[in-house]
Amino acid sequence: MDERLEAVRELWGTYREQGVEPAIALLDAEVEFVDHEGRVFNGHDGVRSFFAEFEERGEVFMASPYSFELHEPDLLVIGHRRIRSEEGTRGDYLFFVHSFRDGRVSRLAAHVSKEDALADIAERYRGQTWPS
Repeated sequence: MDERLEAVRELWGTYREQGVEPAIALLDAEVEFVDHEGRVFNGHDGVRSFFAEFEERGEVFMASPYSFELHEPDLLVIGHRRIRSEEGTRGDYLFFVHSFRDGRVSRLAAHVSKEDALADIAERYRGQTWPS
């Protein structure tokens, strides 16, 4: 199995089974985490900040992967996120681009469409050497 696929499956499985903090430990220390609105959260503390925003509003953030697709050099996860609050639960399908450095996810960017996610991959690597 491709090592990127293994890393991303481990990341999502850890998030689902153990929670945010153990999953953060699997990310590159300098991870760039981009939410579906384009806001950027840097490093492990940035990822913690992203999840803390939901807690501060009295919400619970949940995300589940449905499929994993290699799109060289990245990996795309098609999934669903749900946000539960006192008013109920709302959800959206999202497309999560995972980029890698030294076997760890170094960038995770959420997009509202597959087309946007694939354009993100294409734009970032246009004319560049892929990272290892």
